Amino acid sequence: MRVLPRCASGRLGRQLTASAGLAVAILSQAGLRPADAAPAKAPTPAGVTAASVRPATAAPGRWVTFTVSCASLNTAAAMLLGQPLGLPALISMDAAAMDGDFVVSVQLPPSVRPGRYRPRIECSDGTSAVVTLRVESRQAAAAAAAAAASERAAAATPASGVGAGLAAGGIALMAVGAVAGGSALALRRSVRAHP
Repeated sequence: MRVLPRCASGRLGRQLTASAGLAVAILSQAGLRPADAAPAKAPTPAGVTAASVRPATAAPGRWVTFTVSCASLNTAAAMLLGQPLGLPALISMDAAAMDGDFVVSVQLPPSVRPGRYRPRIECSDGTSAVVTLRVESRQAAAAAAAAAASERAAAATPASGVGAGLAAGGIALMAVGAVAGGSALALRRSVRAHP
């Protein structure tokens, strides 16, 4: 059981609780859950080396980040074999926050040709993993970025998606405020009329 400090236990505590409940209701109406805010990293099963690259599709000259979770938590180092991408043959990866995890960000050479690349990441525990990176032409990347920006702009309008839910919640709150204000005004007038 969580104990509230003395200052939050009375009227203020009830107000905070009501506000939190209202916030949860509005977010629920919009289809959001606290878990949607920050997806957790799925743990890598023991004995398995898993790797990824973000973004998975990039244009020449762009930065990409490779990550690996080595099979052993005691792994001392990891190397990205960058030669397929026109990078140095061996690129040392930096230790990440969790034991056995490594990360490195690299800039793709401007000369890398569009296509699918499968660079290997090797861990010092003797395991390795392969990631798939799709390199697309600069023109295709620019078109994809423009389309993504257009989709984000459309999603931000109150007529669709989360924006519609938040707009509906705001309208509902204004309606409740108007009813409460009208009731208070009518009560005040009736009290003045009957002293």
